[in-house]
Amino acid sequence: MKRAVFFCALTFIFTLRAENVALGQSAAGKACPFSIAGMWKVEGRTEADSLFYSFSTEGWVRVVSHSADALPREYEVIAEVKYALDKPSAPKRVEFITERGNDAFPAGKTSLRVIEYDDDNFITENPETHDRSRWVRTQTHRYFLTFAARGGPAQSAFAMLTTLDGRDTKIEALGLRTENRAEGLRGSAPVFGPIPDLLYHEFENESDKESDVMLRLELTEAEFERSHKVFATWAEYARTAKLPHDDPYLNGMGFLKNAAENLNQCEEKLKLDTTAGAATAQNSHQQMLEYIRVMRKKNKNSHITDGIFPSDWRPTLLPN
Repeated sequence: MKRAVFFCALTFIFTLRAENVALGQSAAGKACPFSIAGMWKVEGRTEADSLFYSFSTEGWVRVVSHSADALPREYEVIAEVKYALDKPSAPKRVEFITERGNDAFPAGKTSLRVIEYDDDNFITENPETHDRSRWVRTQTHRYFLTFAARGGPAQSAFAMLTTLDGRDTKIEALGLRTENRAEGLRGSAPVFGPIPDLLYHEFENESDKESDVMLRLELTEAEFERSHKVFATWAEYARTAKLPHDDPYLNGMGFLKNAAENLNQCEEKLKLDTTAGAATAQNSHQQMLEYIRVMRKKNKNSHITDGIFPSDWRPTLLPN
């Protein structure tokens, strides 16, 4: 029965009529790279509404069946085939490659034109029939980016990525922290690199300390992937001791600006006229704190407060 449903689902993908597809923003002129990684659903009301298509970054797409009370990663895999995009960041064609053939695809390649795309949708066209289908991204995770800083002797300023999947909470934090000098040396020193758990846990919730400031934003999956690349790049700089500056404060400021400016690739997600505020700091030690303080002030309406942060969120992918 499931093989028949799967065949029906893929038949639907290739036969949805063009007149039933509402076109979105054209891919032409888009500044952001396309990301197909993640779980998608084909729009429409058919027998196969409970099926989802999970694209991996390794070139495989799994067709999975929705199950009540199960998380997406626990869905039953019905079939798995290879896929390839002619240009992953700005595709014009997607090919599905099947070595032995199955109920959905004959052996060999099945090719579709990619007509339009954005972060959460893409439209394909059958080159022979010119029928079109809209693929819609489904939410299997929720993502947040937090900018946090603390003034005073134990100064810190960093950014952290938070991922919710309905079961576990994953946090990655990177930036500037203050730590004790090596044995035999007095005092403390600023260090750029991964932020210890003890410190970033203090900013999982809003702080009432006057010395603390934070701005928490929700990201789309594509925004998260782009942000994660910024984190990975700077983390590698720190790991290999190849940071662009000798001054840890300059490295911290560079990282924060990269993380913030990266969000505005497609549209203005953040108001970033914060240079003047950072410049008013008495010295470089205070610039990162002021940068985040001014960014929070200019983007206060985008801040995710503790009251609306979905700490108990669970994905629910139900048929339409």
